Amino acid sequence: MSKRILIVEDEGILRVGTSLQLISLGFEVVGYFQRGEDAINQVTDLNPDLILMDIQLAGRINGIETAREIQKKTDIPIVYLSAYSDHELIKEAETTNPFRYLVKPLDEMELKFTIETAINSYRKNKVVEMKDEILNNLDGMLYRFSIKSRELTFGNGCFKEITGYTENEIISVDGHFLEQIIMEENREFVKNILNNSIKLKKPFTVNYKIKNKFNKINYFKEIGKPIIGDNGEITHIDGIIFDLKKDNWIILPYLAFLLIMVGQTLLKINL
Repeated sequence: MSKRILIVEDEGILRVGTSLQLISLGFEVVGYFQRGEDAINQVTDLNPDLILMDIQLAGRINGIETAREIQKKTDIPIVYLSAYSDHELIKEAETTNPFRYLVKPLDEMELKFTIETAINSYRKNKVVEMKDEILNNLDGMLYRFSIKSRELTFGNGCFKEITGYTENEIISVDGHFLEQIIMEENREFVKNILNNSIKLKKPFTVNYKIKNKFNKINYFKEIGKPIIGDNGEITHIDGIIFDLKKDNWIILPYLAFLLIMVGQTLLKINL
């Protein structure tokens, strides 16, 4: 699917020229305006993936003011265009968090690279935001645990919230990384579940009780998956732990599967 671009450009010749240039590069031009007011009024309906915004515009407001008004209505990456490389202008434009500032005339390859990079970066950031929002809503701890180093190499920041401890206060042993605070009556059972999962290289689900830092008993549900390295050995465990004091336990298996997949994707792209 071609990426949708909205052009807001003061000069008619440049509007047409930039449109033709974008079409030749494989983009779809969903609209072009010379006035910021028109872009503001129609941006939601046009729903572009990116806006090319000239700083000097016809009408009452310039491109920077237009960008501010658009950002009140919708979240779209913006690339500024200008015939001048003015330090003060760039400084003011940066207050709207644009992806980049390009000086006209536009180099075709630079334009293509800038648009592709801006849209891809924006989409990756939205995935990260979505993951954080879901995890915050569900009170779940997403983790990656290294088999070799016996330590958490990734966590979403909920460790202390659900255990009362910081990650450095928990001493990892040969079994589960929470073994120190898992209730003794559940400890061997959890260890066997985890070892069997690693041996068979299959996902696991386990419920158990822990005693948090304040001597309160918490009921946890954990869903995890062994991650196999290039040599065929298990390198990590990816998983998620929920505190069952919440009322969302019925749908946890389905949500946990989704969150583990999102977590693995983010780790692969080093986000």
